[in-house]
Amino acid sequence: MNRHVTSTLALCLLLIAILGSLSSAQQIGKQAEMDRLELQGEDLAAQADPEGAALAFGKAAMMAELLRRDSQEPATQRILQATSYLFRAQEQSLRALALFELAGGTPPASAGVCQYLIQGNQKLHHSKDLLENTPAIAQKEIKIKRNNLLDKIQEWKILLQGLREDFACPDLTIEK
Repeated sequence: MNRHVTSTLALCLLLIAILGSLSSAQQIGKQAEMDRLELQGEDLAAQADPEGAALAFGKAAMMAELLRRDSQEPATQRILQATSYLFRAQEQSLRALALFELAGGTPPASAGVCQYLIQGNQKLHHSKDLLENTPAIAQKEIKIKRNNLLDKIQEWKILLQGLREDFACPDLTIEK
């Protein structure tokens, strides 16, 4: 009987360890998928496929939201929320570019195209606010991710301003 209890206990501990590692593997899988989608979006944008790139960034934003929901660490949740906002900004901006090209690519752009740019700019602003108002971060990896996101936000802010000018849209400024 004692041997049976020990065997059962060992089996239960093994199952707990396996289930725990599966959950961890799922998180790693979601992170890898988000990173893959981000790279795919960047590649498609570089290949002049704004619609495909927008789709990839939209999916990456969904993955960031799933990771944020599953995270227990507040700093990680804020970084993932900011990442989601950045991906949504990229999605909106690239949708604007795709729509502009579909409409003939001649300025001035339609109100719908300009609205996409405005929404993208608002998402960038939300992302930047989240990152700049994040309490002190102790983990080096998260600090690096935060700084990389701030750099990308700055790049996209410049890109959005250029698109606004090229499309002859109204000013996008929403700074406080």
